[in-house]
Amino acid sequence: MPKRPHRDKRAVRPGAAPRTVGDLISARLPTLAQRASTQPGQSEWQVAVMDALGPDLANKVNGCNLDSGRITVNAESAAWAARMRFALADAQESIGNRVPGFVELKVRVRPSRTGRARR
Repeated sequence: MPKRPHRDKRAVRPGAAPRTVGDLISARLPTLAQRASTQPGQSEWQVAVMDALGPDLANKVNGCNLDSGRITVNAESAAWAARMRFALADAQESIGNRVPGFVELKVRVRPSRTGRARR
């Protein structure tokens, strides 16, 4: 069987020159700035929920959504979800004062994607 020809890995590949990380970030900055200006209220409700939970419980949140005035908080496990429900039940009125159009608050259990695989 014949040998494969020698491959010169040092040869320059066709295509665009490599870009620096700074170039990549600066290319995305206008898009990020535009999204931030179009959704100014998003940070208000997230900050209100995280303040109500406190630093210990806020670390166990896997995500928050706001849909038609309903805030859904995703917790790591059922135990953390129960603790979040108690903490947020007391703070529901203060969240309603800070977030315009607030209707209700839900806590769901949704483990992180890096968790154990199901059997």
